[in-house]
Amino acid sequence: MPVEQIIEAAEDISFWDVLETLFAIIEFPAVTLLTAVLIEILLPISSSWKLTGLVFYFEKISRKVNKKENSTGQIIFSSIVLPFFILVVALLIAFFLRFVINYDAIVALLVLPFVMDSKYCFPTALKVKHALLDGKKDKARQQLQTIMHRDCSKLSEMGINKALSEAIGMSVFANWFSVLVWYMLLGIEGAVMMQLVAVMARAFSIKKERYVVFGAFSYKVEQIMLLPAAVCLFVMMLFSISCFRVLRNFISHITMFSSSTSGLILDWLGSYANVSLGGPRYYGTSLIRLPRFGGVNNPDIKTPLKIYNKMRFCGILFVCVCVLVSVFVTSDLSV
Repeated sequence: MPVEQIIEAAEDISFWDVLETLFAIIEFPAVTLLTAVLIEILLPISSSWKLTGLVFYFEKISRKVNKKENSTGQIIFSSIVLPFFILVVALLIAFFLRFVINYDAIVALLVLPFVMDSKYCFPTALKVKHALLDGKKDKARQQLQTIMHRDCSKLSEMGINKALSEAIGMSVFANWFSVLVWYMLLGIEGAVMMQLVAVMARAFSIKKERYVVFGAFSYKVEQIMLLPAAVCLFVMMLFSISCFRVLRNFISHITMFSSSTSGLILDWLGSYANVSLGGPRYYGTSLIRLPRFGGVNNPDIKTPLKIYNKMRFCGILFVCVCVLVSVFVTSDLSV
């Protein structure tokens, strides 16, 4: 097409035509998700403003129904009713927003940056790294303890890096990557449910003695909901140069995994970064010996942020793949 014709065509297009085309593009769920991901990454939104900031409040609510004098039956009943009540309230709010705004893309762009959280453990990771660089192991242990349920007081420098690598990897996976997957599966309602379940599983963590019974339901629901995201993460890892190591280690370690999806994720993350994860850890006075997952190298001071960046790469790759699939599907249907 000659330049003159292109210029004439451009002059005939009004601002509203451009705006309408832009909204038509954003209406694709994958494009909406990509836009929300960029907003969440670029904007400095505090975790206290996000759903992950509800951990403290969920713990306070749970104390009202999870009392020491309650029977086991009462605790189990409460552990099911409370999460169900929280999810119903959250979904009603999401439906209300849809009714008021009546435009799914705008609702998603308003809500998703506050639902997904890729930076939950990131500030702590930086503080721990700087403390270790300054040779202050005690300070690094104290910083790490703020995000961990295990006892960090006895950890060596390698143990600190390993614990932090596991924490930041699982945090980005559960609070960000899984939210992306569930948005593509069930829309904004799926994203909200996934994040709330992850937050409740942390607030009612079975690693705390108080929540061994009360937190079991939330933990099992989270492990089930993480499975579709785990499959997507595995597929994304196959696009990396570490794909053969991830696949080989998964096949050789498959007998180690029980009903926990978290074990799979730790193995894949360790294989992806070629570092050894898992192993013994203290919860209170109890020593728990987990199998060793992943690669062969010991985690060092660079490992936590390396795993963080690899998880972010997998998430962005997943969203880009969804956008490409949406484009091809739409083009095939229009032919």
